[in-house]
Amino acid sequence: MNEVRERHNIMINPKLWEILKRLEVIKGKSISKIIEESVIKMLKEEGYNTTYFKIMSSVLECDDKENEEITKVLDSLKEEDLEVAESYELDDKVDKNRKKAS
Repeated sequence: MNEVRERHNIMINPKLWEILKRLEVIKGKSISKIIEESVIKMLKEEGYNTTYFKIMSSVLECDDKENEEITKVLDSLKEEDLEVAESYELDDKVDKNRKKAS
C-alpha cells in the first residue's frame, strides 16, 4: 500500500544538512524519511499530548521565563486533569444559523 506523502520546504542549519546528507548514504534512506523517523521517535519518548499541542500552538508569543513557567505547569498535568468534565452537543440548526449570520 502506498503511503500518502506531501512535499514541504524547510529551512535548516547547513551543518545539520551535511549530517543528514551523510546519514542518507549511511542509512540508505531519504533525508525526509530520516527526519520523519526522528520526529516519531521523539514523540514516543516524550509523549504526544494533543491538548498540550493545541494550547502551545495557539498561545501568543511570550518571553523565555513565562514560557518556562507555562511549560512546567502543563508538564505537571496528569491524565485525570485532561479528562472531559462536561460535554455539550450542538444542534445542527444552531450551527447553520451561525454560518448564515457570519
